[in-house]
Amino acid sequence: MNELGTLLCGGAHAPGMAKAALEQLQRSVVSFSARAAKFFAEPVSDDTLALGPFCARVVLENACAALVGRIDSFRMLYLAEFQAQPEYKPGSRARSGFSWTGDVIPDERAAQALWSLDTELPRISRALFSKHIDHIYWKPAVESMLDFVSNNSEPLLGDVRLIDADSYIDSAKGRSQQLYSSLSKAVHWEFFTTALVFDEATVKSLIRDTFILVGHLGLVSHFIPTAYAPLQPTDAVDCYISIRKAIP
Repeated sequence: MNELGTLLCGGAHAPGMAKAALEQLQRSVVSFSARAAKFFAEPVSDDTLALGPFCARVVLENACAALVGRIDSFRMLYLAEFQAQPEYKPGSRARSGFSWTGDVIPDERAAQALWSLDTELPRISRALFSKHIDHIYWKPAVESMLDFVSNNSEPLLGDVRLIDADSYIDSAKGRSQQLYSSLSKAVHWEFFTTALVFDEATVKSLIRDTFILVGHLGLVSHFIPTAYAPLQPTDAVDCYISIRKAIP
């Protein structure tokens, strides 16, 4: 699904390492989202139940990785450069490698003050859903996006118009954690009773929810003025509408 790849990974990329990294992520998003959309649209099959959750989880993870890279380019460039070094070993875990907890879900204390003279720099998370990233990037972007679509009567933007800037990232973080956990259970086959095996409705609901979650994030990201490779707002909205036509 080309529109989802464009919405998440951005438009024209300047030559360099960022271009290579994002284009690789974009190829993955396009390939696996096309498979997931096919499973969503077609009658259920064994492949739908077995491979649908896997495709959706790849989309979720790569979507978040692309957004981290576009918002915090240093993180993406560091990973791309490190993986090109002879010291990098694919078979060994790199402590600085990309991880769901840390890069996407922040390791933050609930009571931690947003602004404090006592907060040291290493304690300020730059994870995709961290409090500081939300305050600096996401909230203003949601407000700008809502202003832009306020006069657009397209029915497929109905859910977008209901987004609340103050609660959006907390909600997205919670939903992403739920999706990641559910999709992982199907991928790693944690079920030891057939009563828990995902059925058609569950798999297709997980695919749909994944597309909507990353579609919203991708759309809003193009209203962050400093994000890498932004689309024009009209183009971003058009991409989102195309995605929702395929995944109603």
